[in-house]
Order: sequence, then structure tokens, then C-alpha cells
Amino acid sequence: MPLTKKITELLSKKYNSNITILGTYANTSYTSILDNENGTIFLISDADLYSFIDQNRNYWVTPVDSFHANGKDHNPKLGESYITDSGTAYSFTSKEAIVEMAIEYFEKHKHDTA
Repeated sequence: MPLTKKITELLSKKYNSNITILGTYANTSYTSILDNENGTIFLISDADLYSFIDQNRNYWVTPVDSFHANGKDHNPKLGESYITDSGTAYSFTSKEAIVEMAIEYFEKHKHDTA
């Protein structure tokens, strides 16, 4: 299934009350789905930057062109990781992998209408 369709389906499902969806994928430059109870969040920004942050504060993000940290420029590639001075780890992965993480997580929070 195409990525756009997977995202649209993810954002159009009915979820339990602990899940909040902000923005609409097709019409805004910023869209997110958040678990209000533990902070797990899936974000899409400008249809180019995808990230997923789990309840343990693990970050997965699509590679950016570059970023500046600790006095150096970094050019992340798929499969690489970066750990900040504060210990936060960023794992650079594909948008497809991030969308699959979000689907797997939020599927558990679908509102059952039966």
C-alpha cells in the first residue's frame, strides 16, 4: 500500500480518548498523533520530516540534510544514530519504517465500536 494511503488511514481511524490527532495530512504542513497518557507521538512536518518518539523517549527520525551540535556539523544517513550531550538518542531511519512504527503503536488504541 502506498505510504500516503497508510498515513491517511492511520489518521482517519477512531481512537480511544487518550489519542489526539492534530492537523490533517493532506491539508496542513504539520500533522501529529499523540498518546496523551505517555507522550508517544508520530509527527510529519512539511511532508518531508517524519519522526516517532516512544514513551521511553526513544527518537526515530528521517535523516535531515545536516544539523549543528556540539560545535560540529553532522550529515546523518539511514541507519546512523546520534546521542546528544544530555543522552537523548536519535536513530535515523526511513519514513516507511517510522510510519510502520506509528501504525503498530496506535493500532492498539483503536476505539472498538462493537
